Amino acid sequence: MDVTSLLADLVRLPSINPMGRVLPEELILESRVTQYMETFFKNIGARTERTKIQPGRENLVAFLDPPGNPSQTILFEAHQDTVPIDGMTIDPFGAKIEAGKLFGRGACDVKGGMASMATAFARLFKQKKAGMPQLVMACTIDEEHGFQGIQSIVNQPWLKAKAPQSIWAIVAEPTRLHIVNAHKGAVRWDLQCKGVSCHSSTPEKGKNAIYNMAKLLIQVEQYAKHLASLPGHPRLGNATLSCGTIRGGASVNTVPDFCAVQVDRRLLPGETPEGAVYQFREWMGQKCKDILFEVTDPWLAAPALGDEYSSKLVEALGKSIKSKIGTLQIDAEPYGTDAASLCEVFIPAVVFGPGSIAQAHTKDEWIEIEQLKMAEEILCDFVLSLSS
Repeated sequence: MDVTSLLADLVRLPSINPMGRVLPEELILESRVTQYMETFFKNIGARTERTKIQPGRENLVAFLDPPGNPSQTILFEAHQDTVPIDGMTIDPFGAKIEAGKLFGRGACDVKGGMASMATAFARLFKQKKAGMPQLVMACTIDEEHGFQGIQSIVNQPWLKAKAPQSIWAIVAEPTRLHIVNAHKGAVRWDLQCKGVSCHSSTPEKGKNAIYNMAKLLIQVEQYAKHLASLPGHPRLGNATLSCGTIRGGASVNTVPDFCAVQVDRRLLPGETPEGAVYQFREWMGQKCKDILFEVTDPWLAAPALGDEYSSKLVEALGKSIKSKIGTLQIDAEPYGTDAASLCEVFIPAVVFGPGSIAQAHTKDEWIEIEQLKMAEEILCDFVLSLSS
């Protein structure tokens, strides 16, 4: 199957990450993509493993085991889930092709990258021979919300049995065929405060949790400014913090007894999720001693990607990119990816794929078909260049 046809099939299979929401069953979860990709790999003769992470949500791993006992493993990784389809102006699952582009939810992020990796895997499988590195392709769940898929992969026996430096990982994301070898991490938690509810006609009898949260948020904003004033990373800039959602109250005529805000903290290489939460608790505890509040434990924690382990991988992949398109660009990005969880266990990892992040999550998401084909060519050349 060519890469365009494979991507069209994948886009037609809804695999929306519910991201904590209740969505129609026919739209959500990765199971359709998992089944499709398992059939794809089995049809070419590859050995596969499925690991259940949650009901209806499984990681799928395919293996290319060349003759002999290869000392090096190349890991291709792509996530199966997409963001929701709210506000889209095109058929999200139509896979329409027009003017050299394929349209649909996930076309860019990141089923396009998955299709390029899978077709490269299939081509290399037909050419397998002694002297090639082992090639593993992991199709993971939950990248868009909780990173549960990749965090399960790093604990699998087939990976833990290998020396970390013997594994090189390429994680699919839309990078415009550039190499991303550094990016920020993310940790998210809730800031909560309680009050006492009563009828709104006598508000003096209660304690308004929303008013208390308003006071807390003044200090949250000050802490965000404090982070921005600290020395940053030479390529990634400053650590950041923002509040993305707020909820509280039962009705307009009831004084609210609860209010909660979700906090998003972006990490720099060298920072830990635990350290970031601890620093926030310390700041809020010092500044808001007269308000009862709670900082919950994180419900998402993904480290930053540093470039300290990946120089040889960047050099080898960079040669293949330059040989195919004539130029090479190495970037650092503010967003997070599955690559950081691999770096955390000392596996050299970079981010690479067709498409641009500017088209990801958009109302008319699309990807250039030519970039799909070029990514496939680059990945094949890269693996073959490591063969003896």
